[in-house]
Amino acid sequence: MKISNKKLYEKVADVIILDINEGRLNIGDRLPSIKALSESFGVGQATIRESLNALRAMGFVDIKHGQGTFIIEREEPQFNFEAISGNAKDIENLLEVRNIVEVGVARLAAKNRTDEDLLAIESALKDMQLAINENELGEASDLKFHLAIADAAKNDILKQLLLNVSDIMRHTMKETRKIYLYTKSKSIEKLYNEHKEIFEAIKSKNAKLAQSKMTFHLEEVEKVVLNNIRHSDS
Repeated sequence: MKISNKKLYEKVADVIILDINEGRLNIGDRLPSIKALSESFGVGQATIRESLNALRAMGFVDIKHGQGTFIIEREEPQFNFEAISGNAKDIENLLEVRNIVEVGVARLAAKNRTDEDLLAIESALKDMQLAINENELGEASDLKFHLAIADAAKNDILKQLLLNVSDIMRHTMKETRKIYLYTKSKSIEKLYNEHKEIFEAIKSKNAKLAQSKMTFHLEEVEKVVLNNIRHSDS
């Protein structure tokens, strides 16, 4: 299947996810080699690698060096976004969970990150900038950014906690970005800069600064989302 579109890695990932959901790929199956996938999709090998890294971050595959990429059982989210979407308190609770987990994740990422981790985080950041340039919301690259930081933290339990709520995170990120887009005081560019500052702190291996920047970012998101919900309810 040939693909011609911007953000090719997302399109490749979407096709593989569809194959998993429709039973053409099963748990334990090994995907073809990067070279074979590149030829099959008609894209470069770098695009395939980025797609596989995104699928790994979302919990669909496990990449075993020297062995290949395998489909794994993905744990379903523990929450129902539709059930909480209109309840300000429940959304506040969910944001608090993110705050507790991701602040620690950012601190650990600054301490434990590798150069490869930095490339993955920076790739997500570049996708965010591309989304701004093309007037898109960019929630997929936002999720990719946060999951890449979880990878860099080198703590499988913390990473799994985020993966368990990754679908809900993407929903809330999409809604948050809509609010930012239409709120004069909170622009998408400001949101991008908050992410960039988190990246720079992790890059410099400044654990305290990374923790502080993540705290500030999540608190800003919480204020914008909850204020919007309460305003809508009033």
